[in-house]
Amino acid sequence: MINTWQFWVVIYLIAGVLFAQKFKSSNRNMKNAGSLTILLELFTGIFSLLMIPVFDIKFDINTNVLLTLLIVVFIYAVTDRLNIEARYGLDPSTFSMLKQLSTVFMIIFGFTLLKEEFVFSKLLGTLFIIGANIILSYDKGKFVINKYFIMSFVSNFLFAVAMLINVDLSDHFNLAFYTYITVTIPSILIFVFGRHNIADIKEEFKLCKRKDFIIAAFSWALMLNASIRAYQLGSVTVVASLFALTAILNALVEFIFSHNKNKFIQKVIAATLIIIGVILVNG
Repeated sequence: MINTWQFWVVIYLIAGVLFAQKFKSSNRNMKNAGSLTILLELFTGIFSLLMIPVFDIKFDINTNVLLTLLIVVFIYAVTDRLNIEARYGLDPSTFSMLKQLSTVFMIIFGFTLLKEEFVFSKLLGTLFIIGANIILSYDKGKFVINKYFIMSFVSNFLFAVAMLINVDLSDHFNLAFYTYITVTIPSILIFVFGRHNIADIKEEFKLCKRKDFIIAAFSWALMLNASIRAYQLGSVTVVASLFALTAILNALVEFIFSHNKNKFIQKVIAATLIIIGVILVNG
C-alpha cells in the first residue's frame, strides 16, 4: 500500500491540514520572514533525514543531475521565502486555496510538457479551480490583488516548475535525502544572500510557539516527500487535482475549530468549485 499514489495523496492531505493550521499559529509574533524561513527549512530537513529508511537507498549522480539540482534548490529558496511572507499576510484557508494555483500549473504542465492525454473535462476542471481563486480575490465590490496574493501566485508557479523537475530528478536519490538537500541548501542561500545572522534566527525561534512550529516542520517534511512520491507513482494531472482538496479541508478545520467566518460565503463557493474541478479532472 505504501507504494501506491493513493496512499501518498492521503498522507499529503493530512500533513497539509496540520501544516497550514500549526504554522500560522506558531508564528503570529514573527519579526523577520527570512529568519523564520531558515528555521523552517532547517527543521524540515532534520525531519526528512529521519524518513530516509522509508524510501529506497540509491544515489545515481552525474554532472547533469547536480546542475539540475542547483536550479531546483535556487527555485526553492525563492518560493520558500515568498511563501513565508504570504502565509503571514493571509489566513490559512485563503492561502491554502491560493496554493491550488500550483495544482493548475501542474495540470497544464501535464498536458503540455508530459504529453498526458488531453481530455476536455480535465480542462474544464482546471478552469473551475482557477475560478475558485478569482473568487477569493473579490473583496467589497472589487477584486483585491495585494502583495500577499502576488507573492502566492509567483511562488506557486515556481513551485510547480520545481515539482515538475523533481519527479524525474528525485529518482536519482533516496527521496527523503533529496528532500533534505532541497530544503537545507535553500536555507543556506537565504542566510548568506539575505544577510541574516544567527542571533536573529535564535530570536525568531524564541518568539514562535515551539510545539506548533515543530509539528508544522514535521508536517512540511511529510508534505514534500509525499507530494513527490505521489507524482512519481501516479498521473500528474490526477494527483495534482486531488491535492487541491487541502483547500477544502483547511477551510473546514478553520471554521470548526477557529470559528473564522472571514469571507465565509466566498470560501464556501470557492471550495465547491474546487470539488467540482477535482471531480472533472478525475473523470
